[in-house]
Amino acid sequence: MTKSESVVIHFPSPRNPLHSFVANEYPLQAAAEYRAALLAMLLRGLPEPELANATSALLSELIVLYRRAIAQAAWRAEHE
Repeated sequence: MTKSESVVIHFPSPRNPLHSFVANEYPLQAAAEYRAALLAMLLRGLPEPELANATSALLSELIVLYRRAIAQAAWRAEHE
């Protein structure tokens, strides 16, 4: 008999950003950062390296745009 190989995706346990200063001041931003970190780790575990690289690159761009939007909104709130 041959054994079937199972594909198990291990959920990462990174340092929880929900307990940081950002979480105290901006809980939604901290939750989004945490989810982005989880997604990045899952994407790195994809079996197809080309797909993993492409999706990780897209996620990185999305995170940069998200952080810029948050910073811009915070700046506007301080200067209005």
